Amino acid sequence: MSISEVADRLVLTSSVEGNVFPKSERETLFPLTIKAESEPVVISGSVYARSLDIGHGDVAVRGPIAARGDISVSPGQGVFRAYAGLTSLAGVVIGEKVLSRHQLVNDLGECRSIIKGDIVSNQSVLLNNTLVFGSINAVNCTLVNSVVLGTVHCQDQLSIEMSSLGGYLCKSVVFRGLCTLYNALGESSEKPQFLPYEDVDGNLVNCSVHLYPALRSSVGIRVAADQISTDSLSFLYPDVDWLAVTAEPDAFSNASAASERWVLSIGGRIADFSKISEASDAISEMLRVGFEFSHYNPETRHKQLQDVLSRLTASEACVLQAVCI
Repeated sequence: MSISEVADRLVLTSSVEGNVFPKSERETLFPLTIKAESEPVVISGSVYARSLDIGHGDVAVRGPIAARGDISVSPGQGVFRAYAGLTSLAGVVIGEKVLSRHQLVNDLGECRSIIKGDIVSNQSVLLNNTLVFGSINAVNCTLVNSVVLGTVHCQDQLSIEMSSLGGYLCKSVVFRGLCTLYNALGESSEKPQFLPYEDVDGNLVNCSVHLYPALRSSVGIRVAADQISTDSLSFLYPDVDWLAVTAEPDAFSNASAASERWVLSIGGRIADFSKISEASDAISEMLRVGFEFSHYNPETRHKQLQDVLSRLTASEACVLQAVCI
C-alpha cells in the first residue's frame, strides 16, 4: 500500500488491492488524502479514516467509506465513484458548484460524483453535480444540480436546488429553480418555500417543481427548462398539491400531541395514474437490479440487466449501467 506521511496527514496516490485502514493507533489521528496524480486510483476494499479528503482526478472505492470527521470530495474534471455508500460522524461535501445549464439532463457526461448506496451524516450533507443511487440521512442537506434516486431524510432543513429526488421527509424544505420529484412523496413540519435559483453566471431560474412520471418519455433524468411547456401536466402547484394536515405522533416520536404537517399529495387530481405507476415500477426495478447486481452469478447478470434496460429510458439506462460494473 503506497501511503505516505506528509506533514500532518496521510496521502494515498495509487491503487490498493484491499482495504485502507489505520495500521497503528498513531495513524488514527491523521486525516487521509486520496488523489490521483498520473493515473486513476482504485481501492478494491473499504476506507476508514479520521477525516477524508479526495482531490482531483478519477478515484473509485469499491467498499464502504467511513470517517469520524468530515468527508470532502473535489474531483475537478475527474470522476469520484463510491460503490458502497459513505458514512461520516461529521459533515459531507461533494463537488463544486458550477454552471447548471446542461448537467445531468440527458446522461452522466457532466457528472463528477457517483454514489451507489446511502449517504449518512451526523451533521450536514452538501452535494454538487452528484448522482446518488440510494438515499440520504442527515441533519441538514443541500442538493445542487444533483440526482437522488431514493429519499432524503433530514432532521432540520433540506434545500433542493436545480435537482431531482425520489422523496423527502424533513422539518423544513426549500425548492430553488427547476426541480423534479420521481414520486409524489414529501412531508415537512413547515410550509415548503419556492424560490428562484441564482446560477454561477448570475442568471436567475424561476422555481417550478415537476412530477417526473408525467414527463418521463420526453426528458432525461433531470428536467431542463426547454423541456417544459406552460400547460404541462407535470407541474406541482404549491397552493394545490401541498396540503396542511394534522398528524398524530407516531410510536417513535417524542411529541405528545398532534402537529401540523405539510404533505405532498396528488390524490385529488383527475388524471391517468397508469403513467405514474409504470414509471414507479421501472425506477423500482432499476434500483433493485442496481443494488443486487454484484450478488448475481456471471450468467445471471447479463440477463437481469438486459431485462430491466428494455423498460428504461435512455437516461435511466445510462444511470444503471454506470453503477452495474
